[in-house]
Amino acid sequence: MIRALNTGVIGMRQFQTSLDVIGNNLANINTVSYKGARVEFQDTLSQTLRAPTPDTATTSGAAGMQVGNGMTVSAIKNNMTQGAMKNTGVRTDMAINGKGFFLVKDVTTNELFATRAGDFREDKNGYLVTNDGYRVQGRNKMAPAFTTAEQTAIGDIRLDVGKYTPDRTGVSLDYQTNIFNKQAHGFETGNQVKFPSTMPSIANGTISTDSVFFVAKLTDNTFTLHNTAADAATGGNAVNYTDTTITAKTGFTTDVDNDKITLSGHGLVTGDNVYVKSGTLPGGLIAGTPYYISVTGNDVKFHTSSADALAGANVIDITTAGSSDFELYKDSGTLSSLTLAGGASISQYNFGADGKVKMLLTDGTQYDRGQLLLQTFKNEQSLTKVGSNRFNNLSAAGAYGITADSAGSTEILSNAQAPGEGGTGRLNAGSLELSNVDMADEFSRMITTQRAFQANARVISTADEILKEMMALKR
Repeated sequence: MIRALNTGVIGMRQFQTSLDVIGNNLANINTVSYKGARVEFQDTLSQTLRAPTPDTATTSGAAGMQVGNGMTVSAIKNNMTQGAMKNTGVRTDMAINGKGFFLVKDVTTNELFATRAGDFREDKNGYLVTNDGYRVQGRNKMAPAFTTAEQTAIGDIRLDVGKYTPDRTGVSLDYQTNIFNKQAHGFETGNQVKFPSTMPSIANGTISTDSVFFVAKLTDNTFTLHNTAADAATGGNAVNYTDTTITAKTGFTTDVDNDKITLSGHGLVTGDNVYVKSGTLPGGLIAGTPYYISVTGNDVKFHTSSADALAGANVIDITTAGSSDFELYKDSGTLSSLTLAGGASISQYNFGADGKVKMLLTDGTQYDRGQLLLQTFKNEQSLTKVGSNRFNNLSAAGAYGITADSAGSTEILSNAQAPGEGGTGRLNAGSLELSNVDMADEFSRMITTQRAFQANARVISTADEILKEMMALKR
């Protein structure tokens, strides 16, 4: 009777655990990406009252006799199946359509977590974060101005233009080199800037306060400006500026046969670096292109190198006369007290199915700013729920690309894959994955668990009645 009482009590306790799990599943039926759990049972070690004896050729053995000692919970497993998708229209909401987990980091402890919940938001600094401030991880330096090495770096996803741009005053420009100077300027390659007031003249076009340029840092004190982020990244095609204080605008005559132009009082000497622009240029000369000149009296010839100009060799072929009103600038001197302010800002951004953060700036620039990455785990049952839709114990769960028994956060991050690669699912931007709890199934399990609980309770009450009868025998 005592054994029956014990097994009944044990059964009630285990089925209470089952009811706790069912209740938790139902409580989270509207929790984003929640994964339901189920309880699995196993019997406990049985007491052997008689060991079985073997059969022989002439006799049959006796059957063994064992009495069980009840049951226990063998596992509480998470059901990691896909939940349904719900469209929200919020651009920072993301659902994984398939396998994989987002990776998020606690910035105070650097601890890494996995989550299926994509109800992210943007904080005031532009970071993509969970509702409780954990930063989403991925490739975070994919903007064109970053180097090739930087574009593969993994860290906190940030929804900005790629580099912040500090305003700077007192910037000087060397016209001969097109290099800007400002002690400890603080710019980085890729910063976007514009001239809010005083502007240097540009050799190959017009410039206004709406014109945006990209910085290429040379040293802590010097930099050049470029028309595109790609040029800034390589340092190529720096914008050419002109010194408008030495300008010849009218009165040119062109000698096509001798490949020269003539103007009295021009003030130019052999070896000067010049530009031509505006008006109808003589054929063979290109607006904004730097040339070196050789000078004989009032006659000026054009060359592509300083050495050719000094030697009078390889004169550029002038094919047509053009007009007499085109402009010729000599590069010399510097311009100081320029102000450079922040350039283009974000017009809009969105996320692709491959996790890429696609930026559109107010100047029309479009590029991929970053990319969310996903990680898969071979042993998902080793992941431990820690609340707030997060899992930890990632090192023991068999992350993709890792063969060791355990792995650190850096290894787990470095082996994360772009959505759609390495067995991961694609992203549904503007959607959320719902809980995978099936209410009908939970109610069905609740009924069977209730009946099992009642049956164990009946064992206890029956055993108690028998014990009372036994106690009554002495009277």
